[in-house]
Amino acid sequence: MKNEPNRDFLARREPAKQARGSLVWALAAFVALQAALSIVMDRWLPELRDPEYGAKLHRLRALQAERPGEPLILVIGSSRSAMGLRPASFPACHMGDGRSPLVFNFGMTGYGPVQELALLDRLLRDGVRPEQVMIEVHPLLLHQENGYGEETWLNVNCLDWDDLCLVSRYASRAGVLRRQWLESRLWPWHSRRFLILDRFMPRWAPPETRQNAWSSLDARGWLPHHRQRVTAEEYRQGQEHARREYQPALEGFRVTGLADRAMCELLELCSRESIAAALYVMPEGSEFRSWYPPAARGEIEAYLAKLSRQYGCPCYDAAAWCADEDFWDGHHLLPGGARRFSARFGREAMQPMLETFAERKALIARGAERASSRESRQ
Repeated sequence: MKNEPNRDFLARREPAKQARGSLVWALAAFVALQAALSIVMDRWLPELRDPEYGAKLHRLRALQAERPGEPLILVIGSSRSAMGLRPASFPACHMGDGRSPLVFNFGMTGYGPVQELALLDRLLRDGVRPEQVMIEVHPLLLHQENGYGEETWLNVNCLDWDDLCLVSRYASRAGVLRRQWLESRLWPWHSRRFLILDRFMPRWAPPETRQNAWSSLDARGWLPHHRQRVTAEEYRQGQEHARREYQPALEGFRVTGLADRAMCELLELCSRESIAAALYVMPEGSEFRSWYPPAARGEIEAYLAKLSRQYGCPCYDAAAWCADEDFWDGHHLLPGGARRFSARFGREAMQPMLETFAERKALIARGAERASSRESRQ
């Protein structure tokens, strides 16, 4: 009879022990699923982390598979470039050595010098090796300070760990950025749920959550505006939205240290990787250009000339190349305007850049040799 209480105790204890074990296994499975999704996003399905980047990378790899061995020329920039440069409209271009290049538009929404730097770094890590890059200089994103700039609209969910480490160096609140990133990575099945649905079970995704903005990308990365023309009132509204968005830079424009540091690091990355670089400025409407302070245009031109001299890269300022009717908001081109602008850009910027490719590659190689020699002496 003395053993009866012990048997009762053990009988009650066993289910509790099993419940705790089940809970531990459930938690372990939950953590494993979160970690597995993070790894899958970073290594194999970048569209689940960054749908715009993933869609463009998919098209670029498909194009390279169709045209193996052709030298790759990447265009990187903001939504101005993404919507305004159509490589298919470029005249037939040839490099100085006679090769025909594969030109791809990797312009990304909201990108300025900091994210352009992170973009090229990410592409290199993903095995994309361009021989040349055309880098957009967004004039109003040369002014970034006091929280205004790319940090304001940066989507931390789209970053991998290496992106975060790079971008944090340019963030005014790096600790906040890291905390937001960590929160998104702790629960990726929740934070990326609509992207997962859209990718694997699109019929289950509510229409308002569909991530299909990039379905209209063409084979070379161009993202045309969804309409061929806009009314005068729609144009005015779009232009006023742009003015509010860029007001901090328009009020007291100057090239700030943060943007300059990112531009220089981007061009230095190109030099280290033996990638020939060129700079360009996208078109703006006449009223949009009138918003700049009187001295701003001269400062921008002087800054671009300095970069061109310092890094041996040509620069093409196309700010005044398009008529007002080519835009839908004063600084993003409509499809017809993009085709006309791209044809001119191919003739007056892309072809001259390609013709000097061999010369600039030689300069880059000599610079790399001198840097290596200095390092060995030190």
